[in-house]
Amino acid sequence: MEKKCSIRLFLAGLFISGALCLGIGFFAGNHRTQRSYEERIALLKQQNENLLAMQREAEERAQLAESMNLMEPCEYILLEEEGYVAVYYADKTTLYAVTDIRMDALPEDLQAEISQGKTIQDEAQLYNFLENYTS
Repeated sequence: MEKKCSIRLFLAGLFISGALCLGIGFFAGNHRTQRSYEERIALLKQQNENLLAMQREAEERAQLAESMNLMEPCEYILLEEEGYVAVYYADKTTLYAVTDIRMDALPEDLQAEISQGKTIQDEAQLYNFLENYTS
């Protein structure tokens, strides 16, 4: 009878030890897996932030390129001078000519453009403007 009791105690101890080892192994593996998931999530967040930064930078470059393409080189600038339209070279300091076109005789939207500095690309466009608005 004593042998049966010892065997039962031995088997119970073995069973409890095995269960304990399995439980520890499960929790340790689960903890390691959880840590690797957290590391992956942090890495993915960083990659996402990098991609968003690259996308913003590309959009800014595209906007800059577009704005540079929109700016056409000009030779002349029309400005208001004492109520008349004056033609300056592109540097806005060298006077090309003062016209006899009165500002108040022009449409309001054109007056606003000239007040801001209306750009004229070439001599042909300048003469076309002068012909249209000279009385």
